[in-house]
Amino acid sequence: MIVRAQPAGPILKFPDFLTTQDFLRKHWQKNSLHIPGAITRELPSLSPDELGWLATLEDVESRLVFTEYSDGKTVYRVEDGPFADKELQALPTTNWTLLVQDVEKHLPDFRAYFDLTEFVPDWRIDDVMVSFATPGGSVGPHRDNYDVFLCQGAGTRTWHLAERDSVREAEGSGALRLLEEFGDQNPILAEAGDILYLPPGVPHWGISTTACMTYSIGMRAPTRDEIVTYLDNSAAPDAQLNDNTYFCDPDLNLEEAVPGLISKQALERTRVLLGEGIQRTDSEIAAALGRTVTELKPWITPAAFGDDEANKILKTHGSEDGLTMHGMARLAWFDASGDCQLFANGYCRNISDTQTALIGDICAHRGLDRERLQHAVKNDANVDLLRWCIQKGLFDV
Repeated sequence: MIVRAQPAGPILKFPDFLTTQDFLRKHWQKNSLHIPGAITRELPSLSPDELGWLATLEDVESRLVFTEYSDGKTVYRVEDGPFADKELQALPTTNWTLLVQDVEKHLPDFRAYFDLTEFVPDWRIDDVMVSFATPGGSVGPHRDNYDVFLCQGAGTRTWHLAERDSVREAEGSGALRLLEEFGDQNPILAEAGDILYLPPGVPHWGISTTACMTYSIGMRAPTRDEIVTYLDNSAAPDAQLNDNTYFCDPDLNLEEAVPGLISKQALERTRVLLGEGIQRTDSEIAAALGRTVTELKPWITPAAFGDDEANKILKTHGSEDGLTMHGMARLAWFDASGDCQLFANGYCRNISDTQTALIGDICAHRGLDRERLQHAVKNDANVDLLRWCIQKGLFDV
């Protein structure tokens, strides 16, 4: 049974000696941190059977990773979903892990996990991945190119960590891109309610001690190449830069965590990422970044609507229910002295200074209630803006 989240509010409890500002300064994109008892209220949860049901669906990204032993070596074998019920029911009792991506897009209640990272700009947050592992289950030693908050649900998992660049990639690791196995003199035992924060590039190796559930909040870190895709073809390469260099913000500050806002600091970090070989205006760079970070996977894209349908939806919902953002939709905005842009599901349009408050409201509440919607549509420009949002699949209608 899915457990409903309690009312929103700060729910990540840092150790007494560490403030949120301290975390950003000392740990964010710098050093890992185990936070025992970090989760202070009940969050949505899934049973193994419910996670298995998700893994049977065509539009859900899932995989099974088996830990196998052959000739004294450990081998990790991966199978991609969707899976048949009978296949899942026939699994052994040990040494496998089931992982499901983008759970909050299919089950919007799971967006409650993002309350744990309210100090991070929400456009930087990618998804909630949920995994169930039997005893001995693992996905092997590896590193990620993005920040992750590993939230321990039921059961326990042991984590082995290593210093960056201290472990080589294993030969023949295939799609899992595994590292060579490594030891850890002080492994971490994650128990229910704990969070393990890992910055990009930190080698980690989790092994289930008991049957356990883990809820992973992964960050969105676009590459230089992804952002350049949204610039015109005359964008010059920079020989000093790797196109797979990832967006980073080790100097992130709390003031940037405004719902949906791509800050001026983020823009400057993007300019540095692109390199001196790409000279573009702030507006062009903001558009490229905004479209990149709101782009959706093809299999989790909400339906789009034509003009007539959008008008009808706006009129109907304006008089009845208000508008709620689709669980799969992504929204962000940029504001720089009159140069304001909106990004929705990979699309971009200019907005006025006065409309940034409306967009900020939608981002903060994932929609507009009836009263706020009726107030907004008194302005023709807002009607045009909301119609465009409906056409791009932003709302659940």
